Amino acid sequence: MLKTVTIQRPVVNLKATGVQIKSLRNKCGYTVHDIQAVFGFEYPQAVYAWESGKSIPTIDNLLVLAHLFDVSIEEIVIQRMIEIEVSCVSNKIEKLCRKNCNDCKLQLSA
Repeated sequence: MLKTVTIQRPVVNLKATGVQIKSLRNKCGYTVHDIQAVFGFEYPQAVYAWESGKSIPTIDNLLVLAHLFDVSIEEIVIQRMIEIEVSCVSNKIEKLCRKNCNDCKLQLSA
């Protein structure tokens, strides 16, 4: 018997995360060039790309930013939740997100 449940899954909002990075940078008194220097970037374009929401820092760079801004990564990364339908023919649907079940498949519906 096929069972389906709807779960909430976070999705990173790039634009809002960029706005948050810029806001935290300004709040802490850092310039774009300060951040550039911390990461050893030759050019500041990566920092501008983060702040404009065109890209997001890698996890290791998020750890550094969290340390610089004295916040958690969760306070830097802005997310929204989407609903996903999870269908499974096994009777272990509750554990689907935590286990790899060969009888299961994910069906996205946003």
